[in-house]
Amino acid sequence: MKQDLTPVDVARAHILAACGPLGVERVALSDVALDPAPRFLGAPTASTRNLPPFDNSAMDGYAVGPLEAGGSTLRLVGQSLAGHGTDVVVGAGEAIAITTGAPIPRGTFAVVMREQCDESRVKEGVVVVTHVPKAGEHIRRTGEDVARGRVVAGVGARLTPARLNLLWSAGHVAVDVVRRPTVAILASGDELKEIGAALTDDDVVNSNAWAIAAACRRLGCQVRLLGIASDTLEDHVRRMEIDDVDVLLTIGGVSVGSHDFVRPALEQLGAELTLWRLAMRPGKPLAFGALPRGRRPVHFFGLPGNPVSAMVTFRLFVQPALLRLAGADAVDDERRLAVLGDARAFTKKAGLAFYARAVIGRDGDRVVVTTVDRQGSGQISGLADANALACFPADAERIEPGQLVEVLPL
Repeated sequence: MKQDLTPVDVARAHILAACGPLGVERVALSDVALDPAPRFLGAPTASTRNLPPFDNSAMDGYAVGPLEAGGSTLRLVGQSLAGHGTDVVVGAGEAIAITTGAPIPRGTFAVVMREQCDESRVKEGVVVVTHVPKAGEHIRRTGEDVARGRVVAGVGARLTPARLNLLWSAGHVAVDVVRRPTVAILASGDELKEIGAALTDDDVVNSNAWAIAAACRRLGCQVRLLGIASDTLEDHVRRMEIDDVDVLLTIGGVSVGSHDFVRPALEQLGAELTLWRLAMRPGKPLAFGALPRGRRPVHFFGLPGNPVSAMVTFRLFVQPALLRLAGADAVDDERRLAVLGDARAFTKKAGLAFYARAVIGRDGDRVVVTTVDRQGSGQISGLADANALACFPADAERIEPGQLVEVLPL
């Protein structure tokens, strides 16, 4: 009986629904700052202080009392510097020199920037103001950015440099973040040889497992490489019987050939497979499910053995799942539209979504994507040269040059 193929969008939604955030751990913001991989907040975090914490100047200039129209000649009575305020009260006909970020002196009506003043008589203790400001002009009020107690980052917020800046300013040195996933990676097949081993023309390098491991590490995951399972059911079961990881990811052996042992091993281990074959190329034979392990099941992904198929399915399905497990609220914010810049139409089989290796760039004010020449699922050079996937929908057979297409950056 022929099995129906699952549409890509249905499969992605199913996988993301199954992959909720992991547990929460406390980390120092300084550690997050020096870690290139993303971290996501595990609990709402409120500001412990007002931002700004005091009224301060938005400009270098002069804090003045009320002015008359047409300009005023004011007597200088002091200065307020960032980090060093003043106890002097500014009155009518008076001004206090002030720098950006300095506390606003008592009695201040407004701050007038230096560019709107005649400073030729400053040495005489006088400044001429040529601009009549509005009340409160160039004054940053206490708490106008963030009031004490306001939530400044919610669950799932990515700790970007700007978010870190805000959290430090809000009085935090450590926050609760979602724990990162631990991923175990197992390659399948007697034809594989580990990197660094002596090779013959009949050997295939176990490059897929290491490339997927690199992709996982760039997301901040902990990675365990389980080696290469030989073409026996017993060896697959032995290596896959693991319970101290969050995700088990196999590469190869997910089809129905006589030497494909991943599915029988999963069945023997009591796994529940909820996805098996997808309506896409490359990467049709993708498997997803869960292994029963203690209180929390281990998520399982079975990636195809062809190198392009493995990398494409990782980008489409595994990467967003790992981000969701790590606590990310948004996992699809990188998709964009671009004009197909190919010289001729791109043709494909109807019924299967196609993810073409492509290069995205600009032509004037247009975003343009051009497919590379090597589109075979075993042609890793085409993927290495690409910086994006051009996503052609399942119902399309012909995509014309100049047509808008969805693009997923790599």
